[in-house]
Amino acid sequence: MEEAGEESQSQPSDDPDRLALVLVTGHLKEASLGAQSEPSGVVPAEVAPGEDHPAVNVELRGVGREAKTDSTRLAHCQAFSPDVRDGGNVVSVAWPINTIFSLTAADTDYWAFATRHKDAEDQLRLRLAEAEASLSTARRENEALRADLADAKVREESMDARLLEAADEMAGLRGEVRQLRTEVSIEKKQREDLQLRLVAQKEELEREFAAEREEIEAEYQKQVDDTFIFGYRCCMKKNGIKRDVPSIPPGEEKKLHDKPAP
Repeated sequence: MEEAGEESQSQPSDDPDRLALVLVTGHLKEASLGAQSEPSGVVPAEVAPGEDHPAVNVELRGVGREAKTDSTRLAHCQAFSPDVRDGGNVVSVAWPINTIFSLTAADTDYWAFATRHKDAEDQLRLRLAEAEASLSTARRENEALRADLADAKVREESMDARLLEAADEMAGLRGEVRQLRTEVSIEKKQREDLQLRLVAQKEELEREFAAEREEIEAEYQKQVDDTFIFGYRCCMKKNGIKRDVPSIPPGEEKKLHDKPAP
């Protein structure tokens, strides 16, 4: 069977109907039904393990290729006819050559399918390893991004705290500016009030000074007049003049009346 398997492996088939597992042992009824379902060109027969099969020289066309049997294939055919134990009864089952080679081809196709499946599995495992490596790299990158995000969040919180402090300082400065403006306004108003008071005091002092000046001038004029009168009287007394009557010549009186008043 191994040589037949090697010959079948040398000519692989791509027929999907042959990619199946065939159970070679079973009940005698199933074996008989399988023998009856074979083509007319193959004659099934029951043979003992040491006897020759009567259909040795029959050409095989059921597996998609032509092949002739020989003593080696006959030995393998006889090897496929062991005693089958079913429920404790020993039954001799003869399998047709076409069925045997069909099973051999199916086994070959199965091994080819298993090989392809193993290659596909290896490729899938390789892809899985690559995906795991990519996932590991992505996880490391994700961790790095999370660390960067945490740092950025810390910086943002620090910046927010600084902004809050700056806002508080700005609010304090605005309060101080408002207070300074209020104080300046109060001082300005006080200065205006002071200027008004100074102007009023100046006017009052000027009025008082003018009144005192007039009073002083009047008193001074009175003193001058008193001094003049006193000197005039002293002069009259000294000259023996008793009456204070001016002596005007007769021609000068008219000139005095015509003279305009200064």
